[in-house]
Amino acid sequence: MKNFVVSFLATALIAPAAYAQDVADIIPNVVPQVLPESRNWRAPIYKNQDNALGYNSRAFATPKGMEKQVQFWVDVYSKYTSEQGILHDSDNVEKIYQIVDLKGLKTDRERQKKIDIVKKEISDKLNLSKEQRSNLRFQLGQKDRMQTAIFYSGRYIEDMEKIFRENKLPVELVRLVFVESSFNINARSKVGASGMWQIMPYTARPYRMISSSVDKRNHPMEATRFAARLLRSNYNMLESWPLAVTGYNHGPTGVAKMTKKYKSRDLSYLVDNVSSRQSFGFASRNFYACFLAALEVERNANTYFGGVLWSKQLDSQDLKLPKAIKYKDLVKWFDGDHQKAQVFNPHLTYQVIKKGLAIPTKTVVALPKDKYNIALISLAHKGRTIASDKN
Repeated sequence: MKNFVVSFLATALIAPAAYAQDVADIIPNVVPQVLPESRNWRAPIYKNQDNALGYNSRAFATPKGMEKQVQFWVDVYSKYTSEQGILHDSDNVEKIYQIVDLKGLKTDRERQKKIDIVKKEISDKLNLSKEQRSNLRFQLGQKDRMQTAIFYSGRYIEDMEKIFRENKLPVELVRLVFVESSFNINARSKVGASGMWQIMPYTARPYRMISSSVDKRNHPMEATRFAARLLRSNYNMLESWPLAVTGYNHGPTGVAKMTKKYKSRDLSYLVDNVSSRQSFGFASRNFYACFLAALEVERNANTYFGGVLWSKQLDSQDLKLPKAIKYKDLVKWFDGDHQKAQVFNPHLTYQVIKKGLAIPTKTVVALPKDKYNIALISLAHKGRTIASDKN
């Protein structure tokens, strides 16, 4: 089969896929740049998890009352492409007013204009109240992006699952990455969340994940280990995976306060009855439903999409630097391919890549396996040269 011709490197700064609303939040079209090799996809395996925290056969069943909400997001991920969108009620997502066709509209301005026109037409035609008009929301379709996300998940998802199993956490939780970033290593949100797990700066800094040269939020496996820690902490506080997963987006303390205020631990009840839409906004109310929808669509990807492929894993080997080096030295081990160097090392910051800041000693970098020994020899030679200069 032909290689999957697409790269996420062209989408440097994006919002999480699930919540694309107005054109300003829509992920740009992906530009073909890289030809990663493909391999056969396999359906997820959720067996042998008896020792996983809070796990049973019904741990991720759809809560009663959320069926229509979950189905809405299943349709977003599997039915409508990014050239379409759904005009719906933000409080009751299953209340759909119209499917909006964006095909042929190339600019954000053109798309937004079309959306605004349809909103006004629907409002006038149905004589919607002021509140109903304010609840009109546009959701971009994600079918093509979900297919792309499943493909790129092949690079990372098996290693992520291994980390979650080692931490005795349900591997289903790894599917949060579909919701957070669509497995885009370059995912950035407008509020500062970064990486495939969309970790906020204030959450990461106490754990020394961020420095001027390295941002471990953008390292796929470092971020996965950190996300596992956060999710375990959420569960220990909330004792329910629906609440703990919601807490990943909304904050576990905020979720705990809601359960006490409304005297309920039923997420479906909270979604329907929390009165303040400012404190419990659209993204938080729909986060668990999005997660369940991603589980469903990925689990049955061949049914929804047909002919599903995975990217091959990166042929890389980690090296802990024995001494500081410049980014230009790192790129030499990628035969001058800057793009490939950044795919392997998304945790290196702009200050390193563009401003010449050194990559510090003991930083772990990923190298092509066939360049690992060459790098070791080069670093050893550099060490001898430095020692000689000092003498």
